[in-house]
Amino acid sequence: MPDCCKMLSAMQLKYLFCFFLLFFVAVGNNPGFAQQGSSKGKSAYLRLHDLLAEKDYFRLERQLYLLRQQIKRGQWLYFQAYLDNAFNRNQAAVQHIDSLFDNFSAELEDTLKVEMLLLKTDSYFKLFQYAKAAETDNMLLTTYRRLLESSRAEDIENKFIIHNGLKDVQPQQTYIRGNTELRWKRNKIGIVEIPLSRDSIRYDAIFDTRANISAITQTYATKLRLKILPVSYYEGSGITGLRFKTSLAVADSLYLGDILVRHAVFQVVPDTVLYIAPVDFQMNIIIGFPIIAQLHEIHFYQDGKMKIPVNGTAAALRNMALDGLNPVLLLKTTQGDILPFAFDFGAGRSMLFAAYFQKYRGAVLAHGVKTTTEYGGAGGTQQKEVLTLPYIDLLLDKKKVRLDSIDVLSQKIYPSETFYGNIGQDFIKLFSELTINFDDMYIKGR
Repeated sequence: MPDCCKMLSAMQLKYLFCFFLLFFVAVGNNPGFAQQGSSKGKSAYLRLHDLLAEKDYFRLERQLYLLRQQIKRGQWLYFQAYLDNAFNRNQAAVQHIDSLFDNFSAELEDTLKVEMLLLKTDSYFKLFQYAKAAETDNMLLTTYRRLLESSRAEDIENKFIIHNGLKDVQPQQTYIRGNTELRWKRNKIGIVEIPLSRDSIRYDAIFDTRANISAITQTYATKLRLKILPVSYYEGSGITGLRFKTSLAVADSLYLGDILVRHAVFQVVPDTVLYIAPVDFQMNIIIGFPIIAQLHEIHFYQDGKMKIPVNGTAAALRNMALDGLNPVLLLKTTQGDILPFAFDFGAGRSMLFAAYFQKYRGAVLAHGVKTTTEYGGAGGTQQKEVLTLPYIDLLLDKKKVRLDSIDVLSQKIYPSETFYGNIGQDFIKLFSELTINFDDMYIKGR
């Protein structure tokens, strides 16, 4: 990949589509909920709560199993709803939230109810139940508005416009009738593209696990004859500050090889927003998380093949979770720590975040070289001071790989950031085959 594409590394596309990046739930201390039960129960609750605040869903799952007898039923439902959402069990998440409200509403502080409703609207969107998501948004904006900071209220208002605009759209459905093989390629900025067909015409689409919603330019929405919905709203790129007016469209059908996808939702953006001026590259179509996750299991090969089996392979391994609609991958460092990273197929290069810098501050300062690097992409760029390490070693399950020349940010990109970095194509390229399973929630490579 050319050096100019470094600016398109870990932060390029996902900040354009903040549409659901604002899922972050402010997990409060909630002493009222913690004070229920015995002293042992209070201690257990606080231990679990700390793991939730760190978004360490993997250890939270293990500890909730071990401590389930020490906490109250309502507290268990609270944590279990988060885990169901994180591990893509969205129907179970909704059911557990409903059970919490139905049976333990009097024990819940209003701030906890806000958390649960934010979680519920996220699960409804993943289930493509847009009308129910809109109803939940409306409840937040009416019953609980007094508890919302102005910026959070604005975020929910924006989501309500989106969900309400989609309320009459049928749920997305994906039909995998047999084992499917696609041929992928890298575009001029080093990002993976797969073939997409509509009305028997083939197009190239960027494959991006961290695009919270699929996206398309206005020109291509017209070319593909998508149904433009009568809804518009302003969106923003967090890295550049660019604001632009956007709308929504629906593809009644499209194909990925022989796989039929019905009622796929796209965010329609101005062509200029998806134009990368420094490398003169126009992005036109981005296939995001909602479509990718419905493929269930994907085998990605470095020889240009991508296979989607009709039946996935169950595995005891669980090292992937979801933070909202963003995949999170658990990796082991050579120091023996097991840490969560954002997993980003649409990033050319990996990078390490402030949490990594804080954890390994001494080693980073000793071995890192201070430099200024441009990050951003569509809509603009921004310079950031980084420390560049010569390499780091990471283990995916039991396979160790080395990432060369990796940047470390010493400051958080956004206040609620907890992950240790963003894993991109330089990591993915180190495996001859990478398997991503959205049912059993694992990623493994060989």
